Amino acid sequence: MSDRERAMNERQVKRAQLQWLDDLGCNLRSGLGLVFWRRVRSDSLKVSLGQLITLALLLFALEFVVAFAQVDPPREFNLYGIDYLAASYLVQLLLILAASRLAGADNTRFGKILVGMTSALLPLMLVGQTVLWLMMRWQQSALAYWLYFGLIFGWQLFILLRLLRGLVGVRLRRGLATTLLYGAGTLAALWTLPNIDLWYTDYRQIERAENPLSRLDVEDIYYAQPQLMQEGLAALEPQRPGVVDLYLLAFGSYGPEDVFLNEVEYVREQFDRRYATEGRSLVLANNPGTLKHYPLASGHNLRTALESIGQRMDREEDVLFLFMTSHGSADHRFSVEMGPLRLDDLTAPELREALDEAGIRWRVILVSSCYSGGFVKTLESPQTLVITAAAADRTSFGCGSTSDFTYFGTAYFKQALMQEPRFIEAFALAREWVTKRELEDNFTPSNPQLFVGDAIAGKLETLYAQPMMQRALASAEAVEPTCSTDSGEESCRTEVQQDQ
Repeated sequence: MSDRERAMNERQVKRAQLQWLDDLGCNLRSGLGLVFWRRVRSDSLKVSLGQLITLALLLFALEFVVAFAQVDPPREFNLYGIDYLAASYLVQLLLILAASRLAGADNTRFGKILVGMTSALLPLMLVGQTVLWLMMRWQQSALAYWLYFGLIFGWQLFILLRLLRGLVGVRLRRGLATTLLYGAGTLAALWTLPNIDLWYTDYRQIERAENPLSRLDVEDIYYAQPQLMQEGLAALEPQRPGVVDLYLLAFGSYGPEDVFLNEVEYVREQFDRRYATEGRSLVLANNPGTLKHYPLASGHNLRTALESIGQRMDREEDVLFLFMTSHGSADHRFSVEMGPLRLDDLTAPELREALDEAGIRWRVILVSSCYSGGFVKTLESPQTLVITAAAADRTSFGCGSTSDFTYFGTAYFKQALMQEPRFIEAFALAREWVTKRELEDNFTPSNPQLFVGDAIAGKLETLYAQPMMQRALASAEAVEPTCSTDSGEESCRTEVQQDQ
């Protein structure tokens, strides 16, 4: 190809590009005029496949941006939204074709009507979406939204009627009938086609950002349980002949709040140090920060732990202290929660069955939760001491995302046991303190409960006679209360005062 021919081709390409831009400008101006009810001449609408494709792409781009702006972040693109738009565009094309044919338009006039409608939809969408945004900002009523929809839809019908009248010359009555048929078809399409948005708010990202529990890998956690249980149980030492050993199982089962983990870890450290349970204590806890350290506080792991403790202890001689802390419900279910993991709540019959199957005879059970008094009747036996943080019909207090300890946990473990290491006697001190505090905070008292079996009191006296318990009893005489409602020391007060 010669230089002259190449130059001529380049000029032709430039002229074609300029012509395409000129035609696009004419169509956009015509569409703007139609939206604002100006008369449009037939020669101002430029029909070509390129113009139709360009206008359709502009319309899609506007739909894309408007849909993006209407959705709160974090946004996620929905590929199926393109299918919905494509189906909507196809239905509109067919409806405009049908309206044009009913009005008597030939192919040329149909092309101009199609270009005119597409060009007009661009500014009409801009105006309509601006009004809609203002209505949402001003929180208009449902009636206002219906009036808005009727106005925009009627505006679109009026544009089609103007095109049919101006380009085809159809009579007013026939034009109105054709336009109404087009409107009925559009409403039918809106009713039958499932509306699929191009963008949606990814609430899973929000949940993962706000709640670390939602980011947990469920499979990894489940598969890790056998190894964690094996390691924890392997560290449990067997009973010592002739010695009344105390075993501790601390069960904190509500993962979303750290307060329950704080309590089971504190109680384990306290019992290992003062009650010689080191090597005979086990923690089961639900908390995102301890998944690689503690087995889950689940019903299955609880039964496994009790069975293993029952095998290691002398069932006629040794004592189990079972401490359970979580939320509780009015139907006396003990909450077991760990984000996406499907864990079943515990009931008193299930706990009693697990203890009986493990063959553990001597039991001290402390249940700290709302309505925990509902556990007492089921757990009663001559060899059992049952302590609960609340009556069967009362809530307890002090849990929360910023709390360190519950009210009853503070009263019993941080205060009462430090002054009075004996479990039954410590309950009276804890009950007095927690009731006084609840009344000061204008709460209905939780009314903690105590059940002492006929045989357990004597068994505990045997436990207290052990050398390690004698040391604890002797040291308690010099211990000052760690907190009281009169001292004003905030170290003993939980920051959030809400029900368990």
